[in-house]
Amino acid sequence: MYIQPTTNIRLLKDVPLDTTYDHTIYFASSTAQYNYFIGLQKYNLTNYTYQRVKRGVARVGIKADNLYDCNYMMFQNTAYGNKWFYAFITAVEFVNNECAEIYFELDVMQTWFFDCEPDYCFVEREHSVTDNIGEHIEPESVNVGEYVAMEYKDLSVVLQPMAVMIMIMDDSDESDGTLYDGIYGGCTLFAYNRDDTESIKSKLNQYVQKPDAVIAMYMFPVIGTSQAIPDGGLKILYSESSASVTVTGTQLAGTESLDGYVPKNKKLYTYPYNFFHVDNASGSELNLRYEFFKNRTPKGNIRVPITMPIQCVFRPTNYKGSGGDTFNNESITLSNYPMCSWGTDAFKAWLAQNAVPIGLNTATNAISGALTGFALGGLAGAAVGGAKGASTAASQYLSQGYQASIAADIAKGNLNNGGSNVGSGKQSFYGGRMCITSEYARMIDDYFTMFGYATRRLKKPNRNSRPHWNYVKTINATVTGSVPADDMRKICSIYDNGITFWKNGSEVGQYNLDNTV
Repeated sequence: MYIQPTTNIRLLKDVPLDTTYDHTIYFASSTAQYNYFIGLQKYNLTNYTYQRVKRGVARVGIKADNLYDCNYMMFQNTAYGNKWFYAFITAVEFVNNECAEIYFELDVMQTWFFDCEPDYCFVEREHSVTDNIGEHIEPESVNVGEYVAMEYKDLSVVLQPMAVMIMIMDDSDESDGTLYDGIYGGCTLFAYNRDDTESIKSKLNQYVQKPDAVIAMYMFPVIGTSQAIPDGGLKILYSESSASVTVTGTQLAGTESLDGYVPKNKKLYTYPYNFFHVDNASGSELNLRYEFFKNRTPKGNIRVPITMPIQCVFRPTNYKGSGGDTFNNESITLSNYPMCSWGTDAFKAWLAQNAVPIGLNTATNAISGALTGFALGGLAGAAVGGAKGASTAASQYLSQGYQASIAADIAKGNLNNGGSNVGSGKQSFYGGRMCITSEYARMIDDYFTMFGYATRRLKKPNRNSRPHWNYVKTINATVTGSVPADDMRKICSIYDNGITFWKNGSEVGQYNLDNTV
């Protein structure tokens, strides 16, 4: 039976799509789709025979030379339906002077665009619907390069004024025993301003006769006493807990530059591209994430003890849901506070420790000599023997005393204090915003602009959330709809390989457009 040829073929040029499926166009309706492609029409061919989709070749009555600028076609077999099929022209072959064969490959994305849609599947990356700081922190496989410091400063200037603590253990009333930093201690602590050297010397001189009563002398931050230290020193009576210092960094607004470059994609304001850094000027560091701080404002608490070993500890607050309490899993310590050395007068110490024992020895020796003399020579011998014994003991006493008088003072404490940062006024926590260099920031920002963020979630892909384009890449895509099985498999493969949906066909490839949320 004869069938009247009724197929319509439209040959198009300058269509910005190809068989790689790197790009396609998102249409809100089939009418919008048709109008766009018809607008790129070069030839309108009617009353052609039925075009087999899978055969992939159409013979047309047009010179081959006139078709080489055509890269796309659409056709409609009106005798069998009103559906338009869209296809890439892959080749043009000369048949004769008035005829050519067009080889084509069906564009499965546009042909079945309104007949199917992606369902829930594992989305590897895509352009997000929103772009608030901290919403998208999935790690990315990008090189971040080196870091530079921004707004870096001394976080704890209050720790730098130093004081001297003398720890005494004596049987006098001064050694009361009490709580220090919330822990019982049997010694007594006396605090002095660092430059109050006369008071320090005076305190040490009180124990010349008991040099071992001075257990230790060390330096610590003045603020640890929680009160001013007067001239003449301060006896620490009680401290239920270590002194506490609160520090606050600058809030991250989300408009700052990264080494001079202001990013379009807010993910660059999160770790590892931008973060809050704390160090102790001694090689230890702590990286904290703005996105985990309340209101993106870095805050921390510093505990300042007054008992050995002096270790100031910085812990973040309002971090990772900790509220006003400290987040104890992440911290950094400031230590290496020097132990002090002091001298003890060797002669005074000898006199204090040996005056009474030597006197007893002298009497003992005298008595012993007297008894020996009596046994040998009667009363005269006893007198001579006693005098001889006393003289010998006195001679020994004077000899020991002389040796003590010329001996050097005794050094006590720690002679290797190692507190270089204390001496230079650098014993503090330092911190501020760290970020990647502008070069890397620009490269990563361009990557996010083109291909969105790592998502790695089970969801429906976003194809229409941004003003100009949306990139989608899935793993084991799922597409539902009324589509031939072979084409459905191809569509799933396209999603798995990654594809960019453009809102406007005239903008395909124009990544200079503002595509922010």
